[in-house]
This record gives sequence, structure tokens and C-alpha cells, in this order.
Amino acid sequence: MSADIQLRNVSRRFGPTVALESVDLDIAAGEFIALVGPSGCGKTTLLRLVADLDQPSSGSVRIGGLPPATVRRQRQLGLVSQRPAVLPWKRAVEDVEFTQKVTGRAGLPARGLLRDFGLAGHEEKMPHHLSGGMLQRVNFASAIAHDPEVLLMDEPFSALDEMKREELGLWLGTELATRPKTVLFVTHHVDEAVLLADRVIVFSPAPGRILADIAVPSPRPRTAAFRTDPQFVALTDRIRGLLFGQWRAAA
Repeated sequence: MSADIQLRNVSRRFGPTVALESVDLDIAAGEFIALVGPSGCGKTTLLRLVADLDQPSSGSVRIGGLPPATVRRQRQLGLVSQRPAVLPWKRAVEDVEFTQKVTGRAGLPARGLLRDFGLAGHEEKMPHHLSGGMLQRVNFASAIAHDPEVLLMDEPFSALDEMKREELGLWLGTELATRPKTVLFVTHHVDEAVLLADRVIVFSPAPGRILADIAVPSPRPRTAAFRTDPQFVALTDRIRGLLFGQWRAAA
């Protein structure tokens, strides 16, 4: 299952600082949307508004026509942070089961989910016995164990080396093909955004505004070979041009 997301004239201010200004965005159910932009442009702020971890100063956010607080209480949100938010005293399978216990939703079988995520034989291991990539898979499994409609991801691969980052990105694309979700994905990596997303939303420097909404025409999931596709090269060049043009203008 998945739900649409709608932001209308959303702004967020922190005292005199404007983090987001007049953002309008429509995300269809099942779409994968990547947010890119310079540091401090409001990408994570927007994700936090959708997650009901913060409130807009003005404007409205709706998920499936409902306020984020309602959707959160219905346990329909999954959140993946930059670093694995696993519990150090729990085994991998217990960490996934804990999400189900807290949400009161059986969702997906914990052991089967971990096996599907390439962790067969590691279900009983403690966090300090798992690699960074394995921990992030546990983190992701915990985020979707209750089978939420919406998956919110804040630079989920930033703590990984480049090879593991690409491996998990491709793995994520395959997993979402079998378990569709509406995804909001924050990243600083332009290549990663174009490889994974249906659309890439490019933000200006603070105060964050949408500079461009760029569709990636190739269907998901995409393989590493897409990096050599002329579409990929053209899209990444266009996005970098927007980002660096804004950076130079702000300097």
C-alpha cells in the first residue's frame, strides 16, 4: 500500500531564519521522490514536516488527505535515519520485531524480511557483530516491518563507503519493486538521486525553494548500467548545473 503526499504553500521559520519558503509539492502514491540541494536548504526540514516531527509555520501538509499526525498515529510512516537507529542490546530480529510491537502492527514477518534483505544467518547477531551495511539493512527492515504506506529516508547511506552505498541503493530499488511505498528520500548525491527516484526535486540555498522538478523517464528499478545511459548523463549534468549555478549566485 502507499499514499499520496501534498504540500501547499509550506514555509518553516526558526526565529528570523527561514528554512523553507512557499513550497508546493504533489507526490503520487507509490512515487519515489528525491530531494537534493545544498546543506541548510531545508530538505531535512521538509522531511520532518511530513514525518510529523515538526510543524510548518504556514501552509499545509497532507498524506492521503490526512494531517501527518493522524497518519503517524495510524502507524503508516516509516523513517530511516542517516545512521542505523538500532537498539544495541537487541539482536537483529528482535530489533525488527520491536517496531512491530511498538506500532501494534504485525506487518511483514521479521525473519523473512531479514532473509529477503540478505541477512540470512545473521538474524540472531547483536549490532556490534554486524557491518555498517548490515546494520543499515536492519535499520531499513525495522522501518518497514509494520508495512507503512510512506517511507521517509534522510541520507540513509551517508555513513557507508561508496561501494556499499551503491550496492544498497540498487538493493533498495529492487526491494521497492516488490514492496511499493511512497518514498521521500533526502540525499546530497546527484547520481544516487537520478539512479533511484522517479522525480528529483532541486532546492535553492536557504531559504529553501523548489528550483526544479525533474522527471527521470526510465522505469524503476534501474541497474548500475543506467549510469552510462545518455539520459542519466544529461539529467545529472542538468541538476549539477542548477545546483552549482545557485551556489555561485549565493557566494
